[in-house]
Amino acid sequence: MARETKFERFQIRQMTGTIGAEITGLDLARDRSPETMADLKRAIHRYHVLAIRDQKMELEDVHQVRAALGPFSGNPVHEPIDGYDDLMILNREPDETGKVIGEDWHMDLAWLAKPPGITMLYGHEVPPVGGDTCFTSLEWAYRSLSPAMKAMIEDFVVVHSGKGVLGQQYGSVKMRADVHKIASFEVEHPLVCTDPVTGERYLFVSSVIDRIKGFTPAETRPIIDYLFKVATRPEFNCRLRWAPGTLGMWLNPCVMHTAINDYPGYRRTMYRSTIEGWTPIAASGKRAAA
Repeated sequence: MARETKFERFQIRQMTGTIGAEITGLDLARDRSPETMADLKRAIHRYHVLAIRDQKMELEDVHQVRAALGPFSGNPVHEPIDGYDDLMILNREPDETGKVIGEDWHMDLAWLAKPPGITMLYGHEVPPVGGDTCFTSLEWAYRSLSPAMKAMIEDFVVVHSGKGVLGQQYGSVKMRADVHKIASFEVEHPLVCTDPVTGERYLFVSSVIDRIKGFTPAETRPIIDYLFKVATRPEFNCRLRWAPGTLGMWLNPCVMHTAINDYPGYRRTMYRSTIEGWTPIAASGKRAAA
């Protein structure tokens, strides 16, 4: 499928040869027209990760951008901000130590029947250096596989589980009072999926895969570990360097990401929301049962 590369409502510069783009010349606090939102959606399906620079946004502006892009996906893990059910704060204080939230390669809420389609993260207060987020393309990971490997995994269905999420409480990030319920969440997703907009195939791998359906855990692990290793190869990566006023967006099912923990002594405060996605579509035409 041909890919559009021209955008009339903003300037765009590709980050790497495989994934990511920076956007300038756009003020989302003023321009949230349907035409602009359509261009942003086209850009995110093209580049998968967007860094929209030089935004001046309050909580209401982030909320309005989310609403203009689509319905809120829901978040059964984190406590929302008072007055905004669709927003949460990711906050790291200067004196906090240990791991940061999202430090390992992962996909947001992959264990939901319909994972978020787009994740938004706004840099309200960011360190002068450090605190970047790295992304990797699951589309390019699939492309790199041999024909024999593609044929072998074509019809695989994998079970994603919420049971490992409860241990991921970091510092001052607030969890919902009923978060214990997610330990029972399990969902089946195709391992090879199709982007409903572009028709491109991608690997639906995440850090919460419990097993391949029909396989034992011992049989599953070498396959998933190999695909995870392929998916995180550096040539499929980009690094989003945050600055005050940067709004990051990524096409959640088509990427994994990891937060870089290299800013001790500095505060980092981000506003986060997620836009409803799609039920994963098997590239083979067979749909997994949730």
